[in-house]
This record gives sequence, C-alpha cells and structure tokens, in this order.
Amino acid sequence: MPKDHLLPAVLVLLLFTASSTYADDSLEFKGLKIGSTEKELRTRYPELICSDPKQEATRPLNEKLKKFWQRKQTEADLFCEKAIDDRAPPTALSEVAGHRIRAIDFHFIADRLMYGYASLDSMAFDDLIAALTIKYGPPTGKDTEEIRTRAGAKFTNTIFYWKRAGAAIRVSKYAVGVDMASYSLSADDYWPEVTRRRAAWAKAAGKSP
Repeated sequence: MPKDHLLPAVLVLLLFTASSTYADDSLEFKGLKIGSTEKELRTRYPELICSDPKQEATRPLNEKLKKFWQRKQTEADLFCEKAIDDRAPPTALSEVAGHRIRAIDFHFIADRLMYGYASLDSMAFDDLIAALTIKYGPPTGKDTEEIRTRAGAKFTNTIFYWKRAGAAIRVSKYAVGVDMASYSLSADDYWPEVTRRRAAWAKAAGKSP
C-alpha cells in the first residue's frame, strides 16, 4: 500500500477499534459508575462533603431546614456534594471537558451510587457533547423543549442522552437558566425509586403526592 494511503487506513482502524471498545463500556460520571460505593467515592474525591439526610433531619433545626432534609431522604440515603470555587486551583473533580464545574453532587441508596449531577456554564455544552461522543459514540437520543423565562422570554433547550446497561447520561444545554448547563448520570431505577419515596413521604405528611 502506498505511504500516502497508509496513514488514513491506520486512523480508520484506530477509530473503529476505539468505538468497538467503548460500545461495551458502562457509562460513568467523573470516573465512577452506577453501583460504585461511598468508599470508592471518598477514596477518589475526599474533598466532597457527605450528609445522611435521615440523621440531619433529627438534629435541632428550624422547620424549613428540617423539611429540606426530610425531603432529601426521598432522593438519597447519602448525599455528597461540593460547590466549586472559581478561584481555587482546578482539580480532577472541578473540571469536565476543559470547563469548570460550578457544583456537583452524588446520591447513594443502600451504599450504591444511583445519581450524579454537575452544573456548569452553558458555553461548555458543545465541548461536553463532543467529549462524550468521542468516549461513547453518538448520543442515543436528542430532545428539544421550549422554555419561557420569568421575564417572558422564550428559548429552545437542547438535551442529549446516552443510554446503556441500566443507566443514562443526560446533558441539558440550559438547566436553571440560559447561562447554566447540566450533566448527569442516573440509574434507570433511580427516578422510579425517588417517585415512590416522595409518594410515601407525602402520604405520611398527610399531603397528596
């Protein structure tokens, strides 16, 4: 084979090999997969602050904080989080796809990672999609939705998904507002469990689900 045709052929082979390898990989979030334990999280990211919502709700708190932690019990048995200071030196936890994360949290149920979520600037959206596409291949799906701000302005939100082996990655260009994107990994059975817990909590509180 002529040399000028050898390099493209090698590149095609490398790309095919990479895509074949990633096709069997489980989805992950900051190096952690669904089912990872609290110990694995703390070993990788000791700077995270973790709280047990059930224990927090028993502390002498004002009514607003007590209700907050009671509701958090519907989302996790252990809740680990960190707000990222823009002025702090970047770490493995604080960046994704070359962009600074604003805040990140991990939810555990029965010592099993069920959900991870990060918020970051909306301008990181395209780079994050590109990085995930290189790692996992093209997205499984794409949604758009029309959103109206409190001021009445309308804009279109774009959401990409990757689904595999009982888990899903979701990247939303606009999360809280037009300046913030979100990136998450969740187990397929996470949100149904949250819905079940919220209904039970509402019933116990004498409220409608």
